[in-house]
Amino acid sequence: MSERPPPEVILLRSASDPDPYLQALSDAGRRAECRPVLAFSFPADTALREYLERTDHYPGLVATSPRAARAVRRVFDEAGALHAAWTGRPVYVVGPKTASRFEALGFEARGAETGDAAQLAAFIADDAPGGRLLFLSGSRRRDTLPDGLRAAEVAFDELVVYETHLRSDLRVPPPSRRRWLVFFSPSGIEAVQRAEAGPLSGYSCAAIGPTTAEALRDVGVEGVAVAHTPSPDGLVRALEHASGSPDA
Repeated sequence: MSERPPPEVILLRSASDPDPYLQALSDAGRRAECRPVLAFSFPADTALREYLERTDHYPGLVATSPRAARAVRRVFDEAGALHAAWTGRPVYVVGPKTASRFEALGFEARGAETGDAAQLAAFIADDAPGGRLLFLSGSRRRDTLPDGLRAAEVAFDELVVYETHLRSDLRVPPPSRRRWLVFFSPSGIEAVQRAEAGPLSGYSCAAIGPTTAEALRDVGVEGVAVAHTPSPDGLVRALEHASGSPDA
């Protein structure tokens, strides 16, 4: 009898080059591909530059998405002196990808291991940044982080630096319990529903973190595999645990 092929994994995100998630899943014997669900625009470059020019007002930044780093890079590309002024300053982030994007810009990333917005808010409060922070958010952000910062009496100003739009060309194969859909944000859920691929309950679903897992449960998806850390290794471990073994 021939070996049963590994379950198909569809990562609902844009692929990097090289992509660490695709590589980690391949190393684990799983066939995977990326299908982007979101498109982004950056309408606040001028406002962001004005905020970043206030280097004596903000000791650091807060960001939860690599898109925020992209927005900052756009400003730095136009204003090199600002880049130098922010080099070495802290940025509080969730996840290794966001951390690495800001580190590439010369920032000191803190809190990448926290895993979600609630834990990041607690981390920031414990770290005592010593001044007002600049929170770089997206148009679809949830209230967890700002509410947590206010509860901890951490002063911050917020600027929406990127807007998120659902792609209209997403295509997803028909439902199968042997087909994994991996969601990286609640927006991905809405994108798949708009694609009319079939009920999400017909797939095996995984989430990169607790916020996205909660959003899946809110639309009636049970048995969500949740990565304990928002990383390739965390995702692989979650899929293996949910499947019963690495080779299931």
